[in-house]
Amino acid sequence: MPLGPQLTATPAFPPAASEPLWRKASLPSLVGATALGFILSFAAADAALRGPWLDEIWTLELSDTRNGLLALLRDGWLHDTHPPAFNAWATLLASLGIASIPAGRLASNLLAAGLMILAAQRLSSRAPELTGFNTVVLLLTLSLPQAMESFATYRSYFWQIAAIGTLVLVARHIASARADLDGRKDLDLAVIAVVATAAAIGLHFIGGLFGGLLAGMLAWSAHRRGLRRWAALLLATAALATLYIAASVLLQAPNWANDLDHSWIDLPAVQALAVPATLAVAALCQNPIALAGLWVMRDGCDDAERRFMTIVLGVLVAGIAIVLAVHAFQPIVVDRYLVAVSVLVSAVVAVPAARLVQHPIPFGLLALASVAAAAGPIVVQGIQPLWNEGARTIARIVAECPTTQVHAASGWALGPAAETRAARREDPVFARAYRLLAADNGFAVHFIGQHEAASATPDPCPVLIWFEHTPNEAEDDLPAAVEAAGLAGLRDARLSAVRSATGFVVRADRRVGASVPDVAVRP
Repeated sequence: MPLGPQLTATPAFPPAASEPLWRKASLPSLVGATALGFILSFAAADAALRGPWLDEIWTLELSDTRNGLLALLRDGWLHDTHPPAFNAWATLLASLGIASIPAGRLASNLLAAGLMILAAQRLSSRAPELTGFNTVVLLLTLSLPQAMESFATYRSYFWQIAAIGTLVLVARHIASARADLDGRKDLDLAVIAVVATAAAIGLHFIGGLFGGLLAGMLAWSAHRRGLRRWAALLLATAALATLYIAASVLLQAPNWANDLDHSWIDLPAVQALAVPATLAVAALCQNPIALAGLWVMRDGCDDAERRFMTIVLGVLVAGIAIVLAVHAFQPIVVDRYLVAVSVLVSAVVAVPAARLVQHPIPFGLLALASVAAAAGPIVVQGIQPLWNEGARTIARIVAECPTTQVHAASGWALGPAAETRAARREDPVFARAYRLLAADNGFAVHFIGQHEAASATPDPCPVLIWFEHTPNEAEDDLPAAVEAAGLAGLRDARLSAVRSATGFVVRADRRVGASVPDVAVRP
């Protein structure tokens, strides 16, 4: 046989070794990766610069091991109203020196987003025909208003979004699979499915309902199609995660009965339906370009797409119905507890939108719309200072008059629940928050807890009373606010207030030559 053809058939240098990586990547992949980079950059900037709020101070409180880990478990985690998984993660970060809220946000949420993107890449490598769907799910999910808001919060909400989003990717893969799980070849896919299922169920009592329903319906569908190993893996993981949730409830519930005699959730049952409905409509409409996929898919969808959408829509309907039924007896509906609704709606939209990936201009517009959706709130509203706004107001006053006395009180003091055990339970968290912000802004603060009292009289410098986490218009009756805080000695002072988005500061100045109380509210 002649050697010539054999020699020319094998190139001296394989194309993969000589071609730059960016040339091998498809245009949709480059567009999607660029858009995701912008989305995560906006999210990271907001997370690094946004001010804190009460729930994030709870994260610091529940990850503080100064009194020992056992004391934290006994006095903290077992009294919390959430599963302990995220508290354990925050405690690990604190032990590694990541103890500030901005650093915790970035460390937690960049990791969660990175793991979701990595899962999408691994699933796409096994089923290249689903790459478009996986890319669109990432774009639509990570640009959701709830995702951007949660990314800038040191709590478990963004983890929940990433977990349910990853489980959606797994569901789409299984809905299209023709062969069952191979334990030797598909170990990475099994790990992704286990982690996503466990996290989607185990991070939040209410959010976990949707993760459990999705895992259960997916396992049932896989079993019907003969994918028995996939079904067994999902069911076993869901069962273990559910046992963990049940154990958490059994251990924590006695403390809830002792600690909580008031719920701040008071939404009427009829109005509660508007919350998931609004979340669903907002997710449906947030990226109009994605809806153009419906026109491309006008000739119908295949069996795998139909199977996947049936599962997701079934989870949405069943999950919302269960939440609303429970809410009729015990109010639980809050928009951030239902982040799974937005993710699941985005997953349904991603099915037709995936058809746009092969069309450069429509897909480019979809990616651009996702970036715009992520950037919009930051561009329009700016970085929210939250509790930093009140702290900076006080810092300016103290800088102008260094002997200013600064006191602070819980926002609970101004409402009808001031005498409840729930109000007293949060006193240490409010005290931590005020001390932390005061130290960061260069002034000292004295916290007045429930059933405590203090006295102060303005000298040439004023007396300040700082309230955060208060209802709007709580500053309309300043003498009542002063009395509720437990601060005496200001009967003859001139009172004014500076309102922020999350609270207000009462300023008491020495009155000169006036006998009638003068209450003025400054915006």
